[in-house]
Amino acid sequence: MFDVYLHEVRTGTLTPRGRGVRFAYADEALGDDRLPALSLSLPKRAEPFPDSAAGPFFRNLLPEQAFRRLVAAAAGAAPENSTALLGAIGGECPGAVSIWPAGSAPPSTPRYQALDPAALPALFARANRASLAGALTRGRLSLAGAQEKIALLRDETGNWHLPLQGAITSHILKQAAPEFDHLLENELVCTSLARSCGLPVPDAGLAAPGARVFCTERFDRPPPAHPGSRRRDKLHQEDFCQALGVEPERKYEADGGPGLRKCAAVIRRHSSLPLEDLVRLFRWVAFNYLVGNEDAHAKNLALLYLPGELRLAPHYDLVSTQVYPDLERKLAMKLGRAWDIRNVQRGDWLGVATAVTVPRRQARAVLLELVARLRSAVPETLAASRAALGPSPIYERMAAVIATQTASLERALGVR
Repeated sequence: MFDVYLHEVRTGTLTPRGRGVRFAYADEALGDDRLPALSLSLPKRAEPFPDSAAGPFFRNLLPEQAFRRLVAAAAGAAPENSTALLGAIGGECPGAVSIWPAGSAPPSTPRYQALDPAALPALFARANRASLAGALTRGRLSLAGAQEKIALLRDETGNWHLPLQGAITSHILKQAAPEFDHLLENELVCTSLARSCGLPVPDAGLAAPGARVFCTERFDRPPPAHPGSRRRDKLHQEDFCQALGVEPERKYEADGGPGLRKCAAVIRRHSSLPLEDLVRLFRWVAFNYLVGNEDAHAKNLALLYLPGELRLAPHYDLVSTQVYPDLERKLAMKLGRAWDIRNVQRGDWLGVATAVTVPRRQARAVLLELVARLRSAVPETLAASRAALGPSPIYERMAAVIATQTASLERALGVR
């Protein structure tokens, strides 16, 4: 049995049930109106939640696929045993959740191990992949997704520290998978373009000068209020698979996962500013189309529990997948009736606007604005990336994809 904490407050218990789990809220959490529910899919109640309801939320906290097997081996747990794996690495999770063996609790004083800058690339060395898995286990760090990554703390001087036993972190670092060439440049350019287009995105860059390791600040770990302090607060968050009770392996709409209509319904029902967040959702969809990101699924959308309000979180994992010709050309979420990004027509954009309940005239204005801002930002952004990271053939491929996508959208809108 494991204790589940939210904002360092014991919230409930997680109990193994065969290959699944059972979650029950603690009496003290049920009686604390200031403490939110763990998830929109797990509203507070005295009756325990079976695996069919609780399992998706907790399994969406864990690594996926080969990354999960790597971490499970280091933790001494079977990859399919979600409860044991969470018990081993669930000290610092996405959001404000942490999971500890029953009777224990998050340490009152966080501890860290200082890292030499040269140690950062070594964490991601292909010849010693156990190094990264071992660091995750020592830190009790659980990070969702299939890409190998780690969460670290960066202090005010820029030095990196490995958390120990679930200590709070500030940034997520990852190194591009070798099968996707120049993915580092790809994601940094897309993130920068998104910021230029007015989309909220976390700060991102290189983890250290000369280290080809992607680094992004955690939006669920706001900076400390006092200079010189390492202490960051935790903001709770959950991705849309968690909010809708969908298993991580079903994150794609074609596999039964959430589409835009279901994601929009969550925002309409739960956001503190639904009209604003629905437009943000539409802008996210349009930006992904324009940069050729076919992998924008429900785990790449999250809700952020800010003080006194619930909002759509800043955007993350923005990449152009169209620059990789060997990938299957199928959208993670269909646009209108289109599953292929190359076949999206005017009627499909009308369908997207209807699905996310953005008025058609406003949707058209948003699309044209994004086209203009993206075209303006591309030359400067690519030049800045070349200066920082050196030459790469990915830049020309990205520019060509964006040129094709912007022209296709203009044709669909009757501009050309």
